[in-house]
Amino acid sequence: MSRNHALTERYLEKFRRVLRPVHDTEFIRVFTRGQYALRPVFLSAEEIHQLTRDLEVLRGALYRLPHLLFDGDIAAFARANGMEKAQIRAVERSSAAVPNSLTGMGRADLFLDRSGFRVMEFNMGSTIGFDGGDVCRGVLADPEFSRFAAEEELQYVDTVAEQIRTMRHETGCAPDDRPVVALTEWPSNFEEMEGYLSALVRVWREHGLEAYPCHLGQFERRDGKLWLGDRPVDVVYRQFMMEDLLDDDTDALLEPLLGALEAGEVRMFTSLESELYGSKASLAMLSDRAHRHLFSDEELDVIDRLLPWTSSVTSRRVTAEDGTESSLLDYAVARQHELILKPTLLHGGQGVVPGWSPEVTPEEWRKLLIEALDGPYVLQRRIHPVPELFPDPDGGTKPWIVNWGVILMASGYGGLLTRCAPADGDIEVLNLDRGVLLGSGFHVAPGKRHAQSQGAP
Repeated sequence: MSRNHALTERYLEKFRRVLRPVHDTEFIRVFTRGQYALRPVFLSAEEIHQLTRDLEVLRGALYRLPHLLFDGDIAAFARANGMEKAQIRAVERSSAAVPNSLTGMGRADLFLDRSGFRVMEFNMGSTIGFDGGDVCRGVLADPEFSRFAAEEELQYVDTVAEQIRTMRHETGCAPDDRPVVALTEWPSNFEEMEGYLSALVRVWREHGLEAYPCHLGQFERRDGKLWLGDRPVDVVYRQFMMEDLLDDDTDALLEPLLGALEAGEVRMFTSLESELYGSKASLAMLSDRAHRHLFSDEELDVIDRLLPWTSSVTSRRVTAEDGTESSLLDYAVARQHELILKPTLLHGGQGVVPGWSPEVTPEEWRKLLIEALDGPYVLQRRIHPVPELFPDPDGGTKPWIVNWGVILMASGYGGLLTRCAPADGDIEVLNLDRGVLLGSGFHVAPGKRHAQSQGAP
């Protein structure tokens, strides 16, 4: 999908200044830590339509992997994703308690190179991050931008509203139900995350949910229900991640929740199984040329266009994009500056090593690869993103790199979460903890006169 930048050019002609939210909310202050991007970004109606369709096809291919490659054995799929015994036990119990509990919620992180959008990661389930549309509302409070948005017929998605709608739909809640929802973290993360969790549940309450922040250690199972203090819980909204399930007391912490799930006493959003499909190892399974005969023509088209070459770090021979075979180690050593090494299950850039980093010598790169062989790691071909122009606080414009976080919900497109960094900076993995800025996105209303102004024909 190619793009032109007519809408962005019109925006920059009008706005030669930094544009951040005129006002912000508690949730956005907590979520972004005040690190706002210097302007919003834009997508055409065609781009939204194409990205949504492509990502839904890619998600469908990911969801078919256990049956295509493991005869439906979810434990074997979990092992292939690099999970350990405690994690696999939890996934098996969760999956057996609530079969076919695949979610429509996800966030694909993409770069835009000269050929189109490319997927780096595809996170699935309730632990994806998003701003909820508050930044968009804050930017629209600027009168000049509000007029521009009206002229260009721009829209945005309230991601929190879509999140709640998706949760209600997937947990079987009627639109007028007021379930008790426990927004649940892992105990060791709770103190650090409590501010964010508390801010989010206050937003949820405005949308009709009776919601409370908590951690797993606060649950008690009795009288046929799962209790949080003196409140029986209807829905556990899972904020904890698969990487948390490695503590020595994991089984004991999970027992009240998993037992209640197995007995039908509570619902969970989303399943532990969903994190398997958001694993980088699952992307490698899609990319593996030995599996191409398993996918439909439509799936192969999307895989070829969106997914850069991705491979497990294996001692076996691999097939490159050009069809040649070689040992993975030889291939990766020869192409160090075009590859990035990633752990399969961690998040937030943890453990990621770009081969092109000036700090990574050839000797260090080879050592890292040997240590990662046949472990929970993947290699992915480097994406060379095309910069977007952003206003410079000192005047003029400067090129920035944008990580386009495209969110999917049960209803389809669920909004944008962007992470932005200067193109001439030294930030190689765009993550909030590394000083990048979080941004918002607008799109042209479908069917309107500018619907094709940025999209490919």
